Amino acid sequence: MAVIEFVHHPHPHTEQRKLQPPPKVADQHVGFNGRVGAAITRRVGTMWAVYLAFVFMVAWMVLAGFAWGPLHHIDPYPFAFLLFLGNIVQLLLMFVIMVGQQVLGAASDKRAVVTYQDAEAILHECLQMQEHLTAQDRALGRVLHRLEQLETNMRNSAG
Repeated sequence: MAVIEFVHHPHPHTEQRKLQPPPKVADQHVGFNGRVGAAITRRVGTMWAVYLAFVFMVAWMVLAGFAWGPLHHIDPYPFAFLLFLGNIVQLLLMFVIMVGQQVLGAASDKRAVVTYQDAEAILHECLQMQEHLTAQDRALGRVLHRLEQLETNMRNSAG
């Protein structure tokens, strides 16, 4: 009896992948400061933060721009104090965002490596399937060849 000449060799990453989930930012061991930096980076990087800053600045300009505004005596038209406050916030957030980006980037790099390993394992499995199909084609070819021989033998013995 003919045997299909194929032995499946699973990719080692396939079994390892079942044991551990993909990496997340929460899994990173970054300490308190890293978690705070990542949380602030996530919050500051939203449209809600833009809307809040826009509303704050428009309200400040309305309250300081007109002579009747309560902030007019503190910060008249060129709004130097508003610019000063904005620069302070920007300077402080710049360092916090850099820490947050470093934390978020490390988790992203680990996810990219896992994705690459997954793709490599999938390619390996596809190549294994191709080898299996080739082995089946050879086995089917042998079966067809044997059937043709039997058919020829039957014709010769009948005729």
